[in-house]
Amino acid sequence: MFVPRLRRIEQAVKEIKEFDKDTELNWRMIQQLVKAGVITSVKIGNAWLINIDELYSIFWNKELK
Repeated sequence: MFVPRLRRIEQAVKEIKEFDKDTELNWRMIQQLVKAGVITSVKIGNAWLINIDELYSIFWNKELK
């Protein structure tokens, strides 16, 4: 069973920067992807949650598990 790893945009940026210290990916870029419908997102309260695995698959061609 697939369980998505949901992260707030800030948490996703932090995790990606730990994975790739030289990345230019930032909060604003992810927000634009969410608004364009490229990344699946869920709004809970004031926070947007995104699937971090989907983000990795878009930029690093990794398979979703």
